Amino acid sequence: MDPSAELVASMCDSDAPVALDRALLQLAATLRSEPDIVEAGIADLDRLAASCPDDSRESLVQYLFHDMGFVGDVADYHDPKNSMLDVVLARRTGMPITLAVVTMETGRRLGVDLVGIGMPGHFLVRDRRDTSCFLDPFAGGAVLDRAACVARFESIHGSHATFDDRFLDPVIPRSIVTRVLNNLTASLRARDPRTLDNLLSLRVQLPMAPPELRALAELCEARGRYDDAARLLDRLAEATSTDAAAEHASRLRARLN
Repeated sequence: MDPSAELVASMCDSDAPVALDRALLQLAATLRSEPDIVEAGIADLDRLAASCPDDSRESLVQYLFHDMGFVGDVADYHDPKNSMLDVVLARRTGMPITLAVVTMETGRRLGVDLVGIGMPGHFLVRDRRDTSCFLDPFAGGAVLDRAACVARFESIHGSHATFDDRFLDPVIPRSIVTRVLNNLTASLRARDPRTLDNLLSLRVQLPMAPPELRALAELCEARGRYDDAARLLDRLAEATSTDAAAEHASRLRARLN
């Protein structure tokens, strides 16, 4: 099975767990049409874990962010490469969510149980058992408590933004993949329309909530992908029982004739 088909199958099977490392490598392999990326990236993560001096959380952080030099890309944060797990592993540079995945997946191989924290605007990592200990991979694995997490949130959204403690709840791997897909859609839209079309071909096959269906349908329509937009609107109409979406889908299909 090719990487695209494997990714679609895993994301569409709500009863099966998503292997986070493999899913993001499959995404990179699909967008660049390089299927060897998947197993090469898995091997890179295996080697990374095997070289860590010991299997403690503190050692993992020291190893990744000090010894190996993984760092947040402050110079070009929205570079699409920062969402490609294999490139992040090679350059040791990324955005919060991909650096978090490197931390979680290296930790998993060592028995260090970490979970992703999908705080709006800035992805974090938390120790699964120590619910008061958060890590910021974008800031060199800095250890944060709740107050520091709130400060990070307010630095992004402003001091008047309302913080909800649910922002610090763990998110499942499937949600992490979706967030990476959203990041890539935004960055490729601005920089690389050809690769964006490859991403859209993948995304239209994946499950989405109504707001995502609507937004992606609008993007497909803007790109002239009327058939894809119509199929997304069909799904939106079914999910929300709205006639407007179904009528819009019909108008788009008329443009194909």
